[in-house]
Amino acid sequence: MKKNNVKKTIFILLVIAVILFNSCIGISYDIQLNRDGSGKITMEFKISRLLDDLGGLDGNESMPTIPLSRQDWERTVERIPGTKLSSFSTRNTAQDTIISVVVDFSNTEALLAILEDSGNKSSINHNGRTGSFDLIIFYGPTEEYDDNVLVLARSFFNGYDYTFSFSAPENSTMSLTNGSGASINVPQSIETSLSGKRVSFTANMMDVVTQSDGLGVRINW
Repeated sequence: MKKNNVKKTIFILLVIAVILFNSCIGISYDIQLNRDGSGKITMEFKISRLLDDLGGLDGNESMPTIPLSRQDWERTVERIPGTKLSSFSTRNTAQDTIISVVVDFSNTEALLAILEDSGNKSSINHNGRTGSFDLIIFYGPTEEYDDNVLVLARSFFNGYDYTFSFSAPENSTMSLTNGSGASINVPQSIETSLSGKRVSFTANMMDVVTQSDGLGVRINW
């Protein structure tokens, strides 16, 4: 019986290892960029309490905890010039731990460092009134997912989304890209607002990580 429990736990951990990225289940980024390149980024990480507990099952107590404490963010802003931790809060629901972080940045280089520190790949060309922003969220799977893993993972990640929004002084346009930065058609499962003062997209985490060629965004303003 214990052997079966170990196999079940290993299978769940395999699902998480293959499907999960950024060590979280629900992720939200909102970037507000000023004309001079300063601004603030508001981030929310929704972490399943089941996932947080898996490290203590079947001898996995030594697995690293998710590095999203206030101390982690204080160390991050100390390491990145031009950033300031504006606020940090955490709350628990019956299902999740929800962490909210707001970081002020004084220039676009600091913004890029924050995003890359969170596991993303990004670039910005900023010319005052106009500019462009590219963010690669997911490069695509290195191998094809097993159908059984996908069925279990889709059930596990139901209700967990990836949301990205961006606003600048001028109107912006957004397009979705693949993991190589090439434009793609918007999948019907992804909600978007592709033009205006604030552009955004929201997708279920499974719809992000099952994009075979990866997923990213390109913004022009």
